[in-house]
Amino acid sequence: MKRFLFIGILLICIGCQSENTANTQEEKPVAQLDSLSKEKIKLEPLKLSPQAEKSLENFEDFQNLRNFVTSLRNGNSFYINKHADSINVLIGTFKENLSEDLNVNTINSRIGVLATESGLLRLLTEKKNPDSEKIMEANTRLIKAYNSLIIQLNELSLAIPENIEKELLKKLDLEEEE
Repeated sequence: MKRFLFIGILLICIGCQSENTANTQEEKPVAQLDSLSKEKIKLEPLKLSPQAEKSLENFEDFQNLRNFVTSLRNGNSFYINKHADSINVLIGTFKENLSEDLNVNTINSRIGVLATESGLLRLLTEKKNPDSEKIMEANTRLIKAYNSLIIQLNELSLAIPENIEKELLKKLDLEEEE
């Protein structure tokens, strides 16, 4: 009888210890993404120059990309978490449909950086317990990559076409001869 009592007490003690370790493992704090949060990033997306705006006004894929980047910029971490996969699709579509004059190394490299940043953002949002702060930091990097693309598009629109450049050089040569 004493043996049964001893074994019973021993089993109860072992059971309590394993229950305590199981409870401590389950009590990890999980930060929920708040859908009502007013949090958004402070970095503003750059605007296109008038020349670039005119040349890209009929390029629907760019317009969609710009609108979505603006909505991601204005969104909180909950919104970004829900829609981060869409930005990858828009970037891919934009890259596939580039016109010949935009399909240059400088633009392609900026699109590559933008795609990388959106991929990193998507990876953060796919985690089981996404971190709001990290999502917002990744979104800031995405906006910076987008701004880099805008700067490059502005520079490309301001570039002097070759035949205009040749005409200017001829005028300079004629003026120097006089």
